Amino acid sequence: MQKILVFVLLMTSFVSFGQSNMKFKFPDTRVISDLNSQLIDRGDEFNVFVVANGNGDNQIRQVLFDLEYDKSHFDLITINHTGVTGSGGILPVNSNPQISFQNYPGYTYVGNTTNTNGSTRFQTAQYTFNAAANNTIIRATITWASNTGVQNTNYDNLLMIRFRVKATSTANTFNPIKLNFVAGWNGNGQQVPTIMETPLSTEVILNQNTGKLVTAKVDLNSNLFNLSGLRVAFRDTVTNTVQSFPILTNGNVDVNQSLLSENKVYEVTVQHESDKLNTIYNGAITISDFTSAQGEFTTMGLDGSKGTVVNSGQSLYAADINRNKNIDGGDLPKLLAQVVGIDNITTVPEGYTQGSGGYMNVPTWVSTDARTVSGEVEWVVLTVNNYGQASSRVLIDMREFLNTNIIPEDIKSLQLLDLYNGPVEFVSKDATWASYKVPSDFASIIGTTFLPYIRNINGNDYGIRTEVEFNTNPSISWGSITTTNWKNFTTPKVLVKTGTIGSNTLVYLKYLLWGDVNRSHSSQVVVSNNGIASVVSRASNSLKNNTSFKTDALGMFINTPNNVPSIDVNLSNLTVTTNTIEIPININTNGNTLGGLQFEFTYDQTKLKFEELQSNLPNTWYVFVNSVDGKIKFGSLDQNKTPISGNATPFKLKFSTIGNGVDILTSIKVSPNMDASGNNGVQLGINLNNTQIKLTGYNYF
Repeated sequence: MQKILVFVLLMTSFVSFGQSNMKFKFPDTRVISDLNSQLIDRGDEFNVFVVANGNGDNQIRQVLFDLEYDKSHFDLITINHTGVTGSGGILPVNSNPQISFQNYPGYTYVGNTTNTNGSTRFQTAQYTFNAAANNTIIRATITWASNTGVQNTNYDNLLMIRFRVKATSTANTFNPIKLNFVAGWNGNGQQVPTIMETPLSTEVILNQNTGKLVTAKVDLNSNLFNLSGLRVAFRDTVTNTVQSFPILTNGNVDVNQSLLSENKVYEVTVQHESDKLNTIYNGAITISDFTSAQGEFTTMGLDGSKGTVVNSGQSLYAADINRNKNIDGGDLPKLLAQVVGIDNITTVPEGYTQGSGGYMNVPTWVSTDARTVSGEVEWVVLTVNNYGQASSRVLIDMREFLNTNIIPEDIKSLQLLDLYNGPVEFVSKDATWASYKVPSDFASIIGTTFLPYIRNINGNDYGIRTEVEFNTNPSISWGSITTTNWKNFTTPKVLVKTGTIGSNTLVYLKYLLWGDVNRSHSSQVVVSNNGIASVVSRASNSLKNNTSFKTDALGMFINTPNNVPSIDVNLSNLTVTTNTIEIPININTNGNTLGGLQFEFTYDQTKLKFEELQSNLPNTWYVFVNSVDGKIKFGSLDQNKTPISGNATPFKLKFSTIGNGVDILTSIKVSPNMDASGNNGVQLGINLNNTQIKLTGYNYF
């Protein structure tokens, strides 16, 4: 068994900050050129730069860089500073800079990524270690002597890292290179703050024609990625042979092109681990999924017409557990049983052997109803920011619609090469062009891998050589699903036909978990209204940070980014003086009305015995508790429109000690599988003051 270590560097108590404003970041989000200014191929060397901005600083004389890269695909060649002002760099003239660096293979940074103070990130740095892991940490230090600080108030180069793409690498996409932090010290050795500005990661993009049949990317929800390994499967529709490839943290699919064939039709699906089934659905389907479906059902018309709560066809499809194309009484008990923990809405295929490392398909769609591939004719014209900042115009030649049974008004989403993938708004059409408003400034055009197919016509106008394919069938296109047509299909199907080597068919995918009504772990629904894109979701945690369990400088949050409606949950450590222990769960709804609440705690069964859950909620609330193998899943939901608000203690957990209570020394840990729902089914965040409740017997004091 491989060992994974976690260590923390804690020096906050011993270091005081002086004043500094120096800024650091990567200059670009993509690296596309090798040392000869050509597109990068396997075996090529390339440079990654860290840039800095003096920003009025007059103190810093040493900086420590912490970077991370994938050693399975890249070789580190060298690291150098870029010199002084006027000679390629930003450092002061005659400052005599010195540099040193060290590699740490197998280490991965898991520390704070939300604090903008790089020195604070250094002080609280955390890492995991796995000798077999592909990640490597680089720590580099630049020290200089000068009578002045960095005077340049514009960004300029400071550090250059040279890598080589391994000639033996079979990947076409890679995990990004990350700048975890830059810490600073002044000439007296006192640590001073630094400012981390985005971007802090940069992707390395290979020449898109390097032996590629397919480039695939998934609209990945990191909540699911945190629970399970994910893959994309390509099934040959003739031979039934399946090849599957891992999904990387940025949603890119690491396709081994040699395992696919030219001119083949493949059925493509997103997959999660079969052995993680219970973990996945225990985390993804929570009380707010049920209350959303319940709210939709109870507001439906007597004729079964749509209710007023669920606002996307994708969520309605997820809520239709019994697959009868309606939200009805057959769906709600199954959802509730999953939430409570007494049944599963999804099971592994019959005959599957637990622990055998298999993967299961989840419903998968292509992300848009208009898709493009590189071509020979400029069928598309792009005008960047035609309607204002981040609101561009795309023209599609009307001849592309011939013989398709599709009219321009039908198109609501577009994948335009690797430049854009998302919603569009139909504006107008004439005999020549169909015009669409696109909520994007197309900044990605700078780093596109399809530069040979793009012609700058005049300023912000570009002609794009591309073929356009349309498909508004909701069983194929995620972008075509509505609150009405979701009933028109039972199982989605993505079919992709490869071309010849180098044709590089682009496959952008979205997926949905059964029962994930608020899509807290599924792909997002994005719409455009008057040139502004927005996410249609009832899950607060999917809107911003998209993470299920995080720590930042403000404390511990569960399913909660900042600036969303949330409740406070306060848990206190206890001194045990008897064999009976009562643990109160204290909440403050912060002005929100609460219609559902769910928690999961774990405890040591050799020291504690769970006795009962006591509820102080109104009698109209349904309360559930399920205790198995040292885990207690409990919660409640409002059945009669009597939500609660303000300060309350809705639950008390009662335990008895195994052995003498005054000798107890243990803790009850909080699982990230918790949720809070407003009385209308919208997910509320949970601000948690502590992730464990420490129990200490009197004799241990």
